[in-house]
Amino acid sequence: MLIKEVLASVEVIRDPYIKAVTYAKIGERLARAREKHYKGAFLRAMETTKEIGDPVKTFKALLSIGYSMSKAGIKASKRIYQGVLEDSRALPSPHRDIVMESAATYMLSLGEIGEAITYALEISNPKLRNEVLLAAMRANTRKLGKEGIKVAYHLRRSKLALEYIDSEPYRSMGIMELIKAYLSLGSYENGISLISSIGDRDWARQAFKEVAFYLKEKEVLNHYIDSLEGVANSLISRFGDDFAREMAFAFALSGEGLPAVELVRKLDNSEDILVKMAVELLERDHDVLPSFVSALNEEEATIVGKAVMNRILERPELGSWEVVEAIGKSTRNEEVWAKIARYYIVMDEVDGAARVASLLHEGRLRSVIMADIAHHLLKKNEVERAIDAAIEVKDPKFSSILVSEILLKALENEIDGKVVPWNGSRH
Repeated sequence: MLIKEVLASVEVIRDPYIKAVTYAKIGERLARAREKHYKGAFLRAMETTKEIGDPVKTFKALLSIGYSMSKAGIKASKRIYQGVLEDSRALPSPHRDIVMESAATYMLSLGEIGEAITYALEISNPKLRNEVLLAAMRANTRKLGKEGIKVAYHLRRSKLALEYIDSEPYRSMGIMELIKAYLSLGSYENGISLISSIGDRDWARQAFKEVAFYLKEKEVLNHYIDSLEGVANSLISRFGDDFAREMAFAFALSGEGLPAVELVRKLDNSEDILVKMAVELLERDHDVLPSFVSALNEEEATIVGKAVMNRILERPELGSWEVVEAIGKSTRNEEVWAKIARYYIVMDEVDGAARVASLLHEGRLRSVIMADIAHHLLKKNEVERAIDAAIEVKDPKFSSILVSEILLKALENEIDGKVVPWNGSRH
């Protein structure tokens, strides 16, 4: 009884478009619940469309009814959509485009990618057509992961849609969707090769980065470095040398330091670029920095090492032993080693700092580090070790001043609070 009352109550809706859509939605729910009144609901929905005065709204109502019928599993919905496709040709292009966009959107909601593409191709406005085709490609990419058994079918659908996307940035975005499809299928070479065909600079950069990071995540990046380098060089020749830095940074962030450094070496001011990249890597993901530093030659490693160690000493939380070790192994420059020794001190690894200091041949640097060690030990109230460190300072005068300072500071710590102000008398 309630069902009949609900159906009867729909008549109070004054807007015929909303009334028709409501009847259809009720029909869908009744059909899925296997209630016999669903046929009457759909019939009333179709009849109500005749009351709609606006042809665009009429067609959109029919599409909505067809959508509800499809969800209810009623095959007659196909005839409704076909009728809209044919009958709407009488509309002016802008109005028909609205109808065809709605039809494509409903098809995508139903998972009918091929049908969605068919309706998209009926859209006369190039921008809107490209947007709908791109939406179809994205929906198709999502289906690939769920329906692996229909791989070839879905790939054909994406390629078909891409053929009709004729302007940027939509075409580049479409290629990106096809790349994602190939990656999800494990067809990495096909995905990599498509990057070079992207026409939009920003999307080319995005695609390169996403592919590199995806392959890194899958732990197969090292198998495809040559292919990616070829793509990078192709993009650089098209977009200019400044694009090399972006490609190099993508390699570096993926943990592939050697191809990153090789790309940068081809540029003017390469050392400045290497320094900026190293500092940025340190701040974004210091785990990838050792690979980058290890790819540098002696001269590059010295310049980069100084900059990186300066930044680490400013903000020790950015550092790691792996980064510091990589810098130490890549250069014999004693100024860099002295900075490494300071990092040991900051991290309270005094013995490590002393070992590094013992490798320094330049007396001034060695003395400065030993003095730093002495001061650090004194702060920890380890007076004897502080004196031993101070004695290691080669300059006799510097060493003597340092020992004197340590002894006086130790004495102050010992008698602090015990000293009585002198009033001029012995007693």
